[in-house]
Amino acid sequence: MRLNRFLAWCGVSSRRKADQIIKEGRVLVNGKKVYSPWFTVSSNDTVEFNGVELTPRPRVYFIFHKPKGVTTTVKDNFAPKKVVDFFSKKEVKVFPVGRLDKDSSGLLILTNDGNLCYRLTHPKFQIEKEYLLWVKGNITKDILDKLKEGIKDRGDFLRVNSAVVVKRDKCRSKLRVVVCEGKKRHLRRLLGRLGFPVLTLKRVRVGNLKLGKLKPGKFKKISAELIYKLTLGNWSKRTSKDN
Repeated sequence: MRLNRFLAWCGVSSRRKADQIIKEGRVLVNGKKVYSPWFTVSSNDTVEFNGVELTPRPRVYFIFHKPKGVTTTVKDNFAPKKVVDFFSKKEVKVFPVGRLDKDSSGLLILTNDGNLCYRLTHPKFQIEKEYLLWVKGNITKDILDKLKEGIKDRGDFLRVNSAVVVKRDKCRSKLRVVVCEGKKRHLRRLLGRLGFPVLTLKRVRVGNLKLGKLKPGKFKKISAELIYKLTLGNWSKRTSKDN
């Protein structure tokens, strides 16, 4: 197994973050620093991170309905409430998959499976994330087209894969939006630049995994087989070789 995947397997971090950790020389294999994330390790090797020997942990998966006002940052001394605080009594440490900003709510996956995290967050895998939003103003067909065409903002290209208006009132529009990659505050920045401030934002789906009727602040455990099938569409990707 590649060293970066081994770190992710042990719950140290996501695989992308494991690459940086290894390159910084913080990982030892059989007592020697290794700087290549692609270094191969076997069950006979001793791997240490920050002086602690690593052993693979059981993989666990949770679906969580993140309430508004809760941050997904694992370490933040100034955050009144973090997502991981809801899981403090769990024996196995978990981390959130991807971002969902403090002012947003909805579906969030928490796990110690770095491989799943990598596949759900890396843009090359094009995993759909669906959101329901209320925005200020009347969204027209021209604006929907602009959302799909995309804009540049602070060095990022922001766009959506699809967007439809599902409801309107006098001064607001409710949208159902699908994106396959998410820059920081992606939808808020995109709609804000087009003159439609986001009032509420809720993620309701990742791949074919839906939030359903899970209430805010609640979570439920899900099997590895089911979450891989629903998010990636193929259980074999759990152990398949990296693309």
